[in-house]
Amino acid sequence: MSTKKNRLNVSLDEIEREKLEKLAADSGLSLSRTIAQLIRKAKSKPKDDDPTNS
Repeated sequence: MSTKKNRLNVSLDEIEREKLEKLAADSGLSLSRTIAQLIRKAKSKPKDDDPTNS
């Protein structure tokens, strides 16, 4: 079975990049593996569709 790999481009400011590099160094993972791990563990909230809150 073939596995297709997808690419993702992200823009990080200096502080975000430093935090990502520290997480990667602490875990021993590459930057891309660290991002993938963060995505898998992410929890998202439902979008608030109430127009009166705008």
